[in-house]
Amino acid sequence: MLSKNEVKEFLQGQKYDELFRNSTSARKLSGILTSLTYDKKDVIAWRAMEAIGLLSGEIAKTDPEHVRNTVGRLLWMIRDESGGIGWSVPEILGEIVRNNRKLCADIAPIVASFHEELMLRTGVMWAVGRIGAMDEDFNRHAVPIVTRYLDAPDRTCRAYAAWAAGQLNASGAAAVLEKLISDTGQVFFYEKGELVKKRVGEIAKYALAAIKPSGDRVPAHMIK
Repeated sequence: MLSKNEVKEFLQGQKYDELFRNSTSARKLSGILTSLTYDKKDVIAWRAMEAIGLLSGEIAKTDPEHVRNTVGRLLWMIRDESGGIGWSVPEILGEIVRNNRKLCADIAPIVASFHEELMLRTGVMWAVGRIGAMDEDFNRHAVPIVTRYLDAPDRTCRAYAAWAAGQLNASGAAAVLEKLISDTGQVFFYEKGELVKKRVGEIAKYALAAIKPSGDRVPAHMIK
């Protein structure tokens, strides 16, 4: 089995396919990746989250029950009895749902429901945006949650809420997003495998552009 340092080397090179091929145990690899997700100031943490989602999609092809069990453990981590160690869980769950839309469709609204927890809120905004408009029911549930945080005091939260509004095609948020374009607050934002600094207004601008009458959305990786 690969060591944690070896896993980090693959993540540093964004060599996800090679990482999976060189791992002798998908379950152990998932555990190592999870252990690398806690420091969200480090791009490796974000790449680890992304890798967990991709890995779960591969595992689900032969062992969907394992993926469901993993989700169950993550939901336990996010709750109080876990001692608060689950602060990256919304993002991880978002990646798992994103890569297992049918298998984990019921998990999407559960992830969104954690928005009331202050320490998890920004992660929930990211997760909801990554999940995107799964279906009409989820969209109806998620859009009101996302739009209520477009004026959040925390600039990272409102930036991620703005991005998520674009991904969900939240047309009702257009006026607020228009106002946010002048927001000069800067945040770190994960896109295309990198953790980059962006203005809140810049993110709001692209979110606004993503809201189209046809319902077409701009995928996360297309934001520049």
